[in-house]
Amino acid sequence: SGITTLVINEEVRERQVARLEKTKSQRDNGAVANALEKLKKAARDGDNTMPATIEAVREYATLGEICDALRDVYGLYEEPAF
Repeated sequence: SGITTLVINEEVRERQVARLEKTKSQRDNGAVANALEKLKKAARDGDNTMPATIEAVREYATLGEICDALRDVYGLYEEPAF
């Protein structure tokens, strides 16, 4: 009995990629960039990042873009080696 892995249907993947590209082409990229900068500022200042995250989502920032913004401030977590 092997481990069952998720297999993504190629048609579904292509449809989702097309949806993402359409969303990115139709959104206000300036507003997205502004929202992501607000998110970075909140993270740098130690403020609550949820309001800025919600604003970024409302401007159609992607999850990847939001994570990249937070990574820019916090870096990547690395478990300490003992």
